[in-house]
Amino acid sequence: MRATETGLSGRPARLLTSEPTDDAGWPADLPADVPDVVIVEDTPGPTATLKVRTSGNAAPRTARVRFDQLAVHDTFGEL
Repeated sequence: MRATETGLSGRPARLLTSEPTDDAGWPADLPADVPDVVIVEDTPGPTATLKVRTSGNAAPRTARVRFDQLAVHDTFGEL
């Protein structure tokens, strides 16, 4: 994903790290066993983060994650 990417809201993504962080390096408040999320914002913000939410059977949670820690895909299971 590029920092200038648009049209991301609602798209599924996979976390590329087991310990995702925000722009300041603080851990994202996401469960460690949930690799797939849904992007909530249309494009990365000025701090290079995107708001994401857990998906599937995971407890609902949102967090900010650096855009370069996400891989966008069309359906879960396909990168």
